[in-house]
Amino acid sequence: MVYTIIFNGRSYDLPKKTVAVMEKVDDVLKVDALKGTVRQKFEKLHRFVKDSVGEENAAEMFGSTDLSEIDLSEVTLAVRMIIDAYDKPINDYQMEKNRQKLADLPLDKITSITKAAQTVATMESRK
Repeated sequence: MVYTIIFNGRSYDLPKKTVAVMEKVDDVLKVDALKGTVRQKFEKLHRFVKDSVGEENAAEMFGSTDLSEIDLSEVTLAVRMIIDAYDKPINDYQMEKNRQKLADLPLDKITSITKAAQTVATMESRK
């Protein structure tokens, strides 16, 4: 599989989703629970982005290699985009599976469920 993010209009490919990559993702997801300075937390996030897209690409993305000069919101956004890119194939699969389940439901049952939900909502609003 190919994992890619689009950041500031540029495309960056990510390494394949291996155990080592997922261990790094897991560490990044725990960064808010770490006891340490804001700098230490953002250094960890910045390192994750550099490991994911490469140091040159990270410098291009943020306009600098110096964390003191980088907009920290961009670092956070890049981290979330990377995590979302790794989750995308599974999420797409699950959405398609859910679409199929809806498509397989008979139309009369969907209408019946919708009417029942409207009735419950009306009853709740009268309370």
